[in-house]
Order: sequence, then structure tokens, then C-alpha cells
Amino acid sequence: MLLRIVIGGVIVFVGLALAGGRMLWLARLIHSGAPAPGRLRGVGKRVWAELVEVLGQRKLLKRRQSGIPHALTFWGFIILLFTIIEAFGDVFARKSFAIPAIGRSPILGFLEDLFAVVVLAAVITFSIIRLVDSPARRERRSRFYGSHTRAAWLTLAMIATVMVTLLGYRAAQTNTGDFPYDSWAFASHGIGRLLAPLGTGTNSVIETVLLLCNVAAIMGFLVFVTYSKHLHIFVAPLNVAFSRRPRALGALEVAGAAEGAGTIEELSWKHLLDLVTCTECGRCQAACPAWNTSKPLSPKLLVMGLRDHLLSSGPRLFHGPAGGEPARASATAARAPGFASTNGAGAAAGAATAGAAASTNGAGAAAGAAMSLVPDVIAPQVVWSCTTCGACVEQCPVDIEHIDTIVDIRRHLVNEGELEEGVQEVLKNIAQQGNSFGKSGRMRARWVRELGFPVKDARKEKVRYLWFVGDFASFDERIAELSRALARILSDAGVDYGILYDGERNAGNDVRRIGEEGLFQLLVEQNMKTLNDIEFDSIFTTDPHSLNTLRNEYPAYGLDKAVLHYTELLADLIGSGALRARSLDRRVTYHDPCYLARHNRITQAPRQVLHALGCEVVEMPRHGLNTFCCGAGGGRIWMTDDPALGERPSESRIREAVSLGVDTFVVACPKDFTMYTDAAKTTGNDGRLEVVDVVQLVQQALAGEPVEGMVVA
Repeated sequence: MLLRIVIGGVIVFVGLALAGGRMLWLARLIHSGAPAPGRLRGVGKRVWAELVEVLGQRKLLKRRQSGIPHALTFWGFIILLFTIIEAFGDVFARKSFAIPAIGRSPILGFLEDLFAVVVLAAVITFSIIRLVDSPARRERRSRFYGSHTRAAWLTLAMIATVMVTLLGYRAAQTNTGDFPYDSWAFASHGIGRLLAPLGTGTNSVIETVLLLCNVAAIMGFLVFVTYSKHLHIFVAPLNVAFSRRPRALGALEVAGAAEGAGTIEELSWKHLLDLVTCTECGRCQAACPAWNTSKPLSPKLLVMGLRDHLLSSGPRLFHGPAGGEPARASATAARAPGFASTNGAGAAAGAATAGAAASTNGAGAAAGAAMSLVPDVIAPQVVWSCTTCGACVEQCPVDIEHIDTIVDIRRHLVNEGELEEGVQEVLKNIAQQGNSFGKSGRMRARWVRELGFPVKDARKEKVRYLWFVGDFASFDERIAELSRALARILSDAGVDYGILYDGERNAGNDVRRIGEEGLFQLLVEQNMKTLNDIEFDSIFTTDPHSLNTLRNEYPAYGLDKAVLHYTELLADLIGSGALRARSLDRRVTYHDPCYLARHNRITQAPRQVLHALGCEVVEMPRHGLNTFCCGAGGGRIWMTDDPALGERPSESRIREAVSLGVDTFVVACPKDFTMYTDAAKTTGNDGRLEVVDVVQLVQQALAGEPVEGMVVA
């Protein structure tokens, strides 16, 4: 017994010292970040998130193939905490240790054995998944591409070791008389019967050896977790607790200064916590429209590159710049606390694939210089490839806020003037003229001239609905025709609405996501000055991007009115009987705009309208909250596409729709209409697929004839 205590004590002491020291080091590292205000507001929502997302594994269960075994493993480890208590009791108290009050319950014994077997089965399942979806076989198509696969295999081996030694020493205990549970502990007793012929003495030795091996495996796993990507086991609950609720979509966070983050310490502490929480599961990568169309951005590899840079920057963040001989010592220190050696080559390869400079993840960062995140750690193309569609945030099971981090880095680049000349010109147009087209504000309402009836000027008379039209719906003639169609429909239905004419400015959603925070603030100030001087009950808009910022960001500046998408208004009008349409009897597919569906959870209203029009809606594989992106968001519509970097997301989406065998592709966003009419042509599907807006189908159903001016791709 004394030998057990001595050996067990050494194992536990060394394990706790290594793991504890590492966790304190990481805590200091994360604390070095910029402030992240508001992360403790709404305690009730945060507790609920812990129950649903951590204990309930809600996000992981969205992918059942891997989610179910992961959830079972997680729940298994919760139950198996009792076995850890028992193992430590067996080592340091007495061989026949049992947890007071519950330690001899047949139910607990059954659950411990059940989950030990379940976890072993899950390990086998994970192994099969990783073999089938291996990066070596599937390359970029694998969601594990760029992840530390060797570390994952080592983790699976260590979990299996914990389970095998657990069942082994418990089985031996059934033959030595030290086991506290009856036959309900089916696995232990079953294996014990196989060991019974060896005799009590041999079983006693097996018990001692496997018990110490079990404790050693537990402590070894504890240390390994703190030095590897599996750190998420401990920090994921914290990341979920401190995440933006209800989700990091819709509004953007401006955590630090408006000039953004140019170095790692200028990111907020929450964003640094994000980096060390990443599980490298690749769900974000698999959903990213940029990565899926061969662009350099992978949200996962971006986070991994930033994480490696953060870890190697530790000595500088703690002790300040060093030089000469001390710098070399710092470089060594940087490698020591970095993620385990199994994370080395894989991380560098992944970072390089994502466009990050892998060389910055070593001694350079520790040598004293505060390295620029772009281009020293991340290539500019990576940052500018993001469409801010939110697919990464939606998929992440540990609530990493990728978009906030990317936009924070963009703010710094914009502040330094490091962005495309074409984008600079667009931002200049918006600053000077209030719109991205660079046209005089007096031309904003020219589209109403062809209506044949007046549209109220909401600046001069009270209206029930203020129509915030948006740039594309006002200045692009293809979209202006859709605006006229909607105006006619609303007038025929007797809706009391008005527009701002030249008093409207760009709402600023994409301006902010480009990183031009100062211009966004100016646009908000101008728009709010106008909105505060007029009388209206609620706002509706045709543009999901405008809807997003008006609904989610303008309230912080005083807007207290409901903001609707036009499909919500049409659904209400049809539901109330104000609009009566004939059945079109068409078979269509509908594309959910990212900023309508994912950012604002509006998925049913457009479908309600289509169903009311007698349309059969054939869903694309990626729809609803899991919709794909047209590629225009985050200011990408103003940027130059490099043909060498694969097809555009809009072209991938058109091919997806064509595969369904439908002839009508329905959109509900001006940018989508522009992107997809072009994509239908560039993919050679003009004549096969008709790209129409929801409003065109409504107009057709009301008029009983084809829509005048309908654009057919």
C-alpha cells in the first residue's frame, strides 16, 4: 500500500505541477489582451448557454455522425469523474475504497461500466471518421485539412488507455474482493470472470499495476490536454460563458479602439480566449464559402495561425522586448510553452495554406519585436477573402467569434490605408455622396418617376412604414425595376409608406465590415439625424444588409423602431388578405441571403410568400441557417476577384441549384439578384435557370401575366 501511495503521489504531483503551471501561464497570456466589455451581462442567458451548448452539446449534435459520439464521450466523462475519485481513493486511502453514500449503488456501478464501454465505442467511431475524412485522402475537401491529426490520434489513444486500464483494474478487483459494485457493473464483472482463473494473488498484482497505470494515464492526459488543441476540454465552457449572446452574429463588436488590431495584444482577451479554445474540428472550414471556392481563407487555419503566434509571443507579452543573448533565451521559452510537438509541422503547413506566414510562429515573435498581424502572421488575401457571411460562427461548437476578429484586423488595415484602390474609391463615394455608386443624392429617388403615382416623402408627412430603400435598389437600374414592382404592390394593397428621397444615406453595414469604423459612425449620425426628425411606426427594407445594421446596430445610437424585411411585410399582407394572388404553379428553389437567414433568423417569411403563390419550393442542400453565400458580403462586392483562385461562391451556388432540376432560382436580396444573374451567365446556365426576386413572383401572381422587365438569366 505504501508503494502505491509513493508512486501515485509522485505521478499526481508531477502532473498537477505541469498542468497547473501551464494553465496559469495561459491565463496570464489571455489576460494580456485588450478589454472586452459586457462579457458578464445577462447572467441568466449565459447559464442557459452552458446548459444547452456545453452540457446539452446542441451545436455538436447538428452533425450527428460525429456529434452523437462526441456527446456520448462528453457525458461519459462526466459520469466517469466518479471513477477518478474511486481510483484516487484506491491509491491513497484503501484498496476497497467506495465513495461515501453512493459508492456501492448498483446504478452508479452500471453507469460507470456503461459509459466506459460507450467511450471506447466512440473512440472507434472517431477513428473511422478520421480515416474516411483523412486529409491525406481528401485534401482540401477534408474538414481536418491543416489540423493537427497526429495530436488527435494520440488523444484517442490516451482516452482508450484510460478506459482499458479502468476496466482492467476494476475487473481484477472483482476477484480480490475490493470491488464495491455487484453484477450490475456488467463489464467489470464480465472481464473479471476471464481473469478469475489467474488466482487472487495475480489479480492483486494486475489490480495494482493497472490502477497506477490508470492514474498515470489520467494525469498524462491532463498534462497533454493543457499543451495541445484539446485544451478546449477546459476552456470551451469559459468561451461559451463569455461569448456574445444570443450569438456573435448580427451586430459587430467594437471591443477595443476603433483603429482595430494591428498586433496580437490589440485583440481583446475574449478573442485571445477564442484562439486557445479552437478544437480544430474544421466545421467552420467545411462551411466557409471562401474555402469551398479555393480562396486562401480558412477560418480554422486563420485561428490556428493566430493561436501559434499568440503562444510564441508569450515571453514578449510578459517581459517586454529583449535583445542579444536574452532574446535567444526568450526564443527557447517560446517553444517550451507552445502547443505540443505534435502540433508543429501540421500547424505551420496549415497556416501556410491559409496564407499565414508560418515562419512567424517561432523564435521571431519571441525575440522582442511586436509583429504586425498582417502581413507577418496572416497574408492580406486571407483577411480580405471573408464575406462575413457568418457560416463559421454558426457552425463553431465552442462559440469562437471569427468575424469580430477578422473585422478588427481589417480596421487596422483600413486605418493604415492598406486596401484595394477600388474599395477606397467606393468608400470615398459613400463619404462624399452617401452611396456606393458615387451618384448625387438627388438621383436616389429617380426610380419613382416611372411609377405614375406619387410616393410619400417621409420627411414631410407621417407614414406607417418607412421604406429604407438602400443603394442597389435605388441606383442599379436592374434592381430599381424591382423597387418599382414592390412600390406598385404596396400601393395596390393600401399600405401607408414613404421614403426619405435624398435624405437617405448608405446604412453602413458593409462599410463597417470592411473596417471603416469612422465612416460607419458618420453614416449612422447622418441617418439618425433624419430618422429622429420624422414620424413613422416601423421600417422595412429590401436589402438584408441594411436590415441587419438598422435592426442590430442602430438601436445603440437611438433607433427604437421595428425593422422588417420586405418579405415579412408581404407575408403579413397575404396572410391578412390585403393581397390576393393566383397560383403560379411553379417549381422553384429559394436562396436564403446570409444576412437575412443566418444573421437575423428570417427564413420562414419568404417561404410563406412562395407557398402562398402556389410555388413548390425544392430546398438546396445548403439552406436556412446553413445557407451558402453569394460572395458579395463584407464588402466583397466592391473587391476584385482573382480568376486564379477558383470560381466565385455565386457560381458554386448556381451549380447547386441546377443539380436540383428546377428552372427558377428565387432571391430576396438586391446583391443576390446582381450576383446570381451574372453567375448564371458565367456558368453557362442562361436559358436553363431563371433568376427572379420574390417581388417579381408576387407581381406576376397579382397581374396574371409575366412580369414586365423580368431579367431572365
